[in-house]
Amino acid sequence: MKLISQIINELIDSEKSINGALLKTKVLASRIQNKELLDWVNGELNGYSSAKYLPEYRKNITSYLKGNYVNGNMKYTNQPIPTIGLDKIFQKNLQSTEFQDSITALENLIDNNDSSTLASPLRAEIVGMIEENWIGMGNPYLQLMNVSKIIAKSAIVEVVSKVRNKLLDFMLKVDEEFGSLTEIKDLKEKQKEISTIMSQTIINTSGDGNVVNTGDKNKISAKIIIEKGNKDALVKHLQESGVSEQDTAELIEIIDTEEPNSENKTFGKKVNDWTKKMIGKAVDGTWNISLGAAGNLLAEAIGKYYGM
Repeated sequence: MKLISQIINELIDSEKSINGALLKTKVLASRIQNKELLDWVNGELNGYSSAKYLPEYRKNITSYLKGNYVNGNMKYTNQPIPTIGLDKIFQKNLQSTEFQDSITALENLIDNNDSSTLASPLRAEIVGMIEENWIGMGNPYLQLMNVSKIIAKSAIVEVVSKVRNKLLDFMLKVDEEFGSLTEIKDLKEKQKEISTIMSQTIINTSGDGNVVNTGDKNKISAKIIIEKGNKDALVKHLQESGVSEQDTAELIEIIDTEEPNSENKTFGKKVNDWTKKMIGKAVDGTWNISLGAAGNLLAEAIGKYYGM
């Protein structure tokens, strides 16, 4: 299906915002009338109205406190603030963060901040409660001026990366199962199966790394075992999966000329371009494999080679 192929192509381009792929997914979810998928996409596009609707990957993001205070005649700036002695639930809320923001807002936070951490000031009444607790620990001359919750920028990058990867896993699996369908009405009749795929990929990803193609083209069932930096194993696996010698040689020539982004779990531009070319061959039939199996196989094999 052309729309699914377009979404996959956008998702594998790590330089593009996820917003475009999510908007296309919203169109797909609306056309096939899958409320579960539509609700998830709307949450990612618009932000979540309540913490109770948040997916697990947006919850319990580790954070810590820093602030400015005076103790006697000494002033301390940008120092860690203790939470020991506070109510356990209150303490847990101070030590973790939930992201309800839209995916665009999260991407902007990443792009517009050069620092490795982000600070979110706490309300005055919360600062007062922390101060009272700290004074009770034996600091009668303490005056807490302000406190901020500190979050690693990499934590936000991870949330955005998970949205991209989960949506890609979902689309690849849908293409594997129903790639031969060309009409929306036919896909609309697969509601139960699509909801199952969603629960396996977006809601609760599971699997052992096997690549299985259940579409109309050749079946592939291959456990990917490639040690980091082992080119021979990578070549062997790709060629056993139907990648030509010429295409494999092209990848081997470029794969070590650029570093992947381990934090974002994305490849460099040259490897991404090669991957797009191979997916194009799956689309036009030059490489006899379903589109879903192709994307999954390449991502897993190259990721294993990089040790990701």
